[in-house]
Amino acid sequence: MQTNDNVQTFSFMSAERPVLEAEILGGADYPDIKGEAYVYFLPDGIYLQADFDKLPENNEFGFHVHEGLICEAPGEKLLPLPDMYSDRNGKSSMQIYLDRVTSTQIAGKTIMMHIKNEDGTDGITIACGILNRIL
Repeated sequence: MQTNDNVQTFSFMSAERPVLEAEILGGADYPDIKGEAYVYFLPDGIYLQADFDKLPENNEFGFHVHEGLICEAPGEKLLPLPDMYSDRNGKSSMQIYLDRVTSTQIAGKTIMMHIKNEDGTDGITIACGILNRIL
């Protein structure tokens, strides 16, 4: 494993630099949340890495790519991702390989975090960003 500008890359990856990135910021109710997501191209899918800070502590969150192009109108879920969990310091990270989507399919789309309701469904959106191409 090597480090590239605070992003970890692994030997199985075909590119050392991400092809998409998103700055994910908290909304009006959670303005301190800061997150970032990076998407790497792989021949048969993508590798996604996301890191968050200042989340509500010890909580569960839904995390998804939506079909919309702006956070104010995210549209339907395009790519559900595994739930995320924050620690007692409000930090959370995810690294996942996905073979059911390409970076082209999610480029320019919104990536959102929802706080989970008590019944396990997605509640309000607490953070959002746009998956932008890196040139």
